Amino acid sequence: MGFASYKFLMLFLPLTLILYFSFRRLGKNTMAKGVLAGASLLFYYTYGYVPLLILIADSIINWSLSRVLSGCGKDEAGKRKKTLLLGAGIVLNVALLFYFKYFNFFAENIVCLTGGEFTARNIIQPAAISYYTFQQIAWLVDSSRGETKGYDLLDYAVFIFFFPKLIMGPIILHEEFMPQLNDSRRFLPDFENLGKGMIRFTVGLSKVLIIEPMFTFGVEYGFTVLSDLSIVEAWFCSFAFALQLYFDFSGYCDMAAGIATMMNLDLPMNFNSPYKAISIGDFWKRWHMSLTRFLRKYIYFPLGGNRKGAFRTYMNIFLIFLISGFWHGASWTFIVWGAIHGVIMIIERMTGLTARDKAAAGAFAAENDDGNNTGEKKLLHHAVIIIRRIITFIIVDIAWVFFRADSLGDAVEFIKQMFIPDNIMPDAVFYNSFGLNDFAFATRHLNIFVPMLFAGVFAIVFFGKNIYEMKYKPTLFTALITAVLFLASFVCLGTVADFIYFKF
Repeated sequence: MGFASYKFLMLFLPLTLILYFSFRRLGKNTMAKGVLAGASLLFYYTYGYVPLLILIADSIINWSLSRVLSGCGKDEAGKRKKTLLLGAGIVLNVALLFYFKYFNFFAENIVCLTGGEFTARNIIQPAAISYYTFQQIAWLVDSSRGETKGYDLLDYAVFIFFFPKLIMGPIILHEEFMPQLNDSRRFLPDFENLGKGMIRFTVGLSKVLIIEPMFTFGVEYGFTVLSDLSIVEAWFCSFAFALQLYFDFSGYCDMAAGIATMMNLDLPMNFNSPYKAISIGDFWKRWHMSLTRFLRKYIYFPLGGNRKGAFRTYMNIFLIFLISGFWHGASWTFIVWGAIHGVIMIIERMTGLTARDKAAAGAFAAENDDGNNTGEKKLLHHAVIIIRRIITFIIVDIAWVFFRADSLGDAVEFIKQMFIPDNIMPDAVFYNSFGLNDFAFATRHLNIFVPMLFAGVFAIVFFGKNIYEMKYKPTLFTALITAVLFLASFVCLGTVADFIYFKF
């Protein structure tokens, strides 16, 4: 049961909201939190009872270990005990993730190196194990620092299981979420939050059910045909995947944030118009922001960050991007994708590009505040921003090919078609793959309407405001637009596949 399903929209979400606020209104706050925990476990159960048992057992172990960590003394013996327990907890979590998600990958590569014959084990991969493993590790680290005292097992269960973010994030921290559960100002229904949450949820639902499917078949066509692609087809199909992934992930983030807002709960921003980025460093401040934060706070900084010389800094940067790539999937394609981003980040660091970005932005803002920035300077500044957005997007787009391809060979073949103009003109099948045949006015002129579709969507992605930048206005017009979008999305239920990011 996903967000884009009849059961969720017609039964699960309304019933959860009613029960949750009913207990809050009655002053039964423990029961209200129990509703969230129970509903979340029921939601996860739809992905299988074995994954559910694994999640529950993993959470009980981590909770128990965190209580021992919190109780360790501050003397030398206590510090040693804390270090050993924390190390053991991290190893345990990583070992579970390794077994369920990566065992076959490592076994296959080891067997290939030794010349043997590999037979994959039939290992179940629990849904969202990458997400809740990182969140459990963050909890253990924070517990070792004495930051998680005062929360009981039920608080912890809601923190780990909370269904809007359980499957695809964001990876939240205890200090930004758990205090909300006991904040009496959030206990009663807030009609403004209900409205705002419904708008966010509907925008996300329409991205996933209306916009994303227009690019899905184009992506399938491109990564199936491969060596027969023309150069135009290769670029458009790579753009199609970039947009498919964009609307897939941003749509989920909008829906998760919208559901939480309906409950008067705030989730951290996880997606902030990443294709507006003017560098790879800027891209990772906008794309999967909670993963970037986790890698920086719990891996990059403990490794020394940028405090131990240039070489160590570059190695630390490269390592966290390798981890980011491997975190997404057990495949060399993901590792190469992460390595590409790591290399570009190192180049930006070596050339001082990130520092110059900050300085230029500060100078431009200061000039605007003083009123000394001429129209010519503003125009030049915006032109440079647009050029850098395009360059950054092209780099990201090429790297996405490795993210999507089934193998390194397929990725290399696809990229070769993007740069070798053996064949230029698109095939009629290419135009038909974008689903515009349903529109009679476009059927005879697909060679015009397909580029127009991409141009219109790119204009929104590059220059439009995201859901966080838009101001909520409870007007009749807003209500009508939301209702139309919701009904249009509702009609499309059951016509699309699962979220792309779900498998990570």
